[in-house]
Amino acid sequence: MQQLHSTDLPDFIIKSTFWVAVISALLLIPFTINNFLQGRFLLGILTTMILLLCSVNAWFGLNGHYRNGLNLFAIAPFFTFAIGIAVYQLGIAGSYWAPLALLALYYTLPQKQARIVNILYLCVIVPIAWYVLDLAIAARFFAVLLGISLFAFLSLHEIYKTHYLLKEQSITDNLTGLYNRSLLQNSIENAINQSQRSNTPMAILMLDIDQFKTINDQFGHDIGDSVLKLTGEFLATFFRSSDIAFRIGGEEFLAIIYNTDNANALKVAEKLRQEFELLPLIPNHTVTISIGLSNLQANMDWKRWMKQGDDNLYKAKSNGRNQVVA
Repeated sequence: MQQLHSTDLPDFIIKSTFWVAVISALLLIPFTINNFLQGRFLLGILTTMILLLCSVNAWFGLNGHYRNGLNLFAIAPFFTFAIGIAVYQLGIAGSYWAPLALLALYYTLPQKQARIVNILYLCVIVPIAWYVLDLAIAARFFAVLLGISLFAFLSLHEIYKTHYLLKEQSITDNLTGLYNRSLLQNSIENAINQSQRSNTPMAILMLDIDQFKTINDQFGHDIGDSVLKLTGEFLATFFRSSDIAFRIGGEEFLAIIYNTDNANALKVAEKLRQEFELLPLIPNHTVTISIGLSNLQANMDWKRWMKQGDDNLYKAKSNGRNQVVA
């Protein structure tokens, strides 16, 4: 079954990038002016460029946008170059900026990129500090930078892990392990858009466990929950990796099957119905499903597509259950 893990950045990266940009710009304004007053024109030009880039970054963040290329290929190199020049020209006074820049890189780049960029950052800054500063001070400088880098990496690793765990829980039905309704509309709309772009046939299967209330009344809610859980496990393995299955409420499920025309969708639905009927869900008791099939037609929106499947499911239930209606 298709995985819906988003490759998009977490919201907190957009927010942290915005605040890093704002704070960096505010902190750098007086020092940029001072660099020019003191005749440090190269450093002044570098901090001016960082100011401008941070302002652009703050503007994007204010509008809820994130530009990875801006952070990775512009801000990160300018930060590294500017800190290197500051340490080389100012010695200890310039080294004070190094930990702040390191943290800024961690909080403005995706996790993997931040790790690689910070290794490169250390490889540039530490040799310069080793050359300019006294050996004892350079050793402490390196230890502090390395410690801050490790602390930032470990803390952000836990933040990312917690974020994706919470995200997974928010889109997953706890009982069946299938996706819940939170992603349903977007997933159906994505299937429609893909079909329109590539002229690919799509189908929806609406599934309902027959006589589920009777199962609960006769065998108890624990058995009913077990039937739902096993149904989820079955659907997760039945469909292809390109397909998506959802539990959309109670004993009702939905599957989006990609690149499948009406004839093949009927075969899939009938195979699903037959294999489900053979599942040993309850000892000495057969459990069946009814299926409503809806193939995507031209000019269908997600509501009409779902409604057609729901109407066909209703017909399958009305006509005696344990059947497929298209």
